[in-house]
Amino acid sequence: MRCISRFYNAILLSGICMVLLGSCKNNQDKVYDDPYAGGKPPLGVRMSTDFPSPRLGDPGTVVTYKATGLVPYKSKLKFFINGEVAEVVAVDSVSIQVKVPENASTGIGYVTVDDKIVFGPVFRVNGKLTQDNTFKALVGSNGNISQVMPLPDGRMILIGGFNNYENKGSVKPLNRIVLVSKDGELDRSLQVGDALPTGYLNNISTLPNGKMVISGSFSTYDIHRGEVSNITVLNSNGTIDSMVVRTFLDQDTVPAFNGGVDGSIQRAFVHGSTITAAGNFNFYLQRVYGKSDYRRKRDSLVTDSVRIKSVVRFFADGSLDSSFNYNFLLHRSNDGPNGPVNDAFMQEDGKLILVGRFTRYNNESVNYIVRLNTDGSIDRTFKVGIGADNYISSLTYNEAKRKFTLSGGFTSFDGKVQNGLAILNEDGSLDPVFKGATKNNDDTYYYAKQLSNGMVLVSGYFKNYGGVHRGQLMLLDGTGALAKGYNTTGDMDGIVTGVYETKNFAGQLQLLITGSFGKFDEQPLGNISRLLVK
Repeated sequence: MRCISRFYNAILLSGICMVLLGSCKNNQDKVYDDPYAGGKPPLGVRMSTDFPSPRLGDPGTVVTYKATGLVPYKSKLKFFINGEVAEVVAVDSVSIQVKVPENASTGIGYVTVDDKIVFGPVFRVNGKLTQDNTFKALVGSNGNISQVMPLPDGRMILIGGFNNYENKGSVKPLNRIVLVSKDGELDRSLQVGDALPTGYLNNISTLPNGKMVISGSFSTYDIHRGEVSNITVLNSNGTIDSMVVRTFLDQDTVPAFNGGVDGSIQRAFVHGSTITAAGNFNFYLQRVYGKSDYRRKRDSLVTDSVRIKSVVRFFADGSLDSSFNYNFLLHRSNDGPNGPVNDAFMQEDGKLILVGRFTRYNNESVNYIVRLNTDGSIDRTFKVGIGADNYISSLTYNEAKRKFTLSGGFTSFDGKVQNGLAILNEDGSLDPVFKGATKNNDDTYYYAKQLSNGMVLVSGYFKNYGGVHRGQLMLLDGTGALAKGYNTTGDMDGIVTGVYETKNFAGQLQLLITGSFGKFDEQPLGNISRLLVK
């Protein structure tokens, strides 16, 4: 039986093979249509990757790019330098000559024929804003840099979301906070230990006793893992300010600043003996030491909480200042803002200006911006009128001009068209001279700051301003127009979130820009660079 079964299996297998072979033969006899037939013939245009001649120049300069195959399309081709149309001067079999347009900026030159694009090399446009070659940070950080705090001796502390700087943290990470020279060189004298293995820092400021307050979104600093709540105090050398407490069974060394919040802090300000923080949180937190578990055999850490919405004031030891916007009957804060605070600024008199994604404060209409008295109540003398019609991303102050600059998703302020940018006088009233150009719906101005020379640096997610190509960074004049000669730099890959001004030995203005960007002006960068304003 076993032999018969094998015989029939062999016959069956032979039959299947014959069917398959017949099928393959039939398929070989068929003729199929060419799936690529009818396609457009290749354009035949080639642009060399060699540098153009000259490789840099002013607007109006005639530039020669090596290219072949352009002659048949001479009547309909267009040429662009970083998105701006350049006048074609001449075309031959081996090159194309173009005139650099008035509003050109550094970038790739490319030719278009109908809907086809052929890219060429970079042409660099001369201008009055350039990268400062004396700045010595060439690699930068591997994560965003959120703030620069200058020290009296010229050095600076950088904070953010990084764990490496200038590739000096490969073995021992440089977590979220570093000390650098005035030219960006790493200084290892700051003793931060294994700071912040997770989370990030948004803000740093100095207390009257020389200690530093850091805040952001983190629960660990050095060996104190899970013992801080998004804010803590450091000694001047970078170590955490600590104290010894009695526990139920023994004693422990803990952060001396015993206070925090349950969410992220965007800004924190020191005024007198208090620290005021604003951001996106719902509770004030404080740890209670010396407690035991329910069986009274082990130490237990208790965290006390109080309902505090988005703005809180601490005493220097971290305890809650209940004189600020607090409701004693309910044992919680008043309603506060009904949305997150994106940015804030504290005046010398202790009054606090908040901007963000909120429309009410303590259940009163404020429309994305409000100034608070020192007790946390609304200051109605701040003349912002009906405020903005949409969220505000950033608020910066120009001490020289005594004016505020706003950026965000709004299209009007106090009922007047502003297109995402506005300058306010010190009393909150709108500066009528400054008008932002009409922007596309997808454009976002994330950060804006008026410089000491009156120009306004703007960064965000945009590719065009007033009909001119600008890639995520631009300088405007006092009217809101592009500052002539200061917008020739190439595109930025990312955004700027902070600017720190200094001057060089020749008296020229230097702009240290920080944020989250990996490329600018056709150069790789690590979230930090210094620009020279000529």
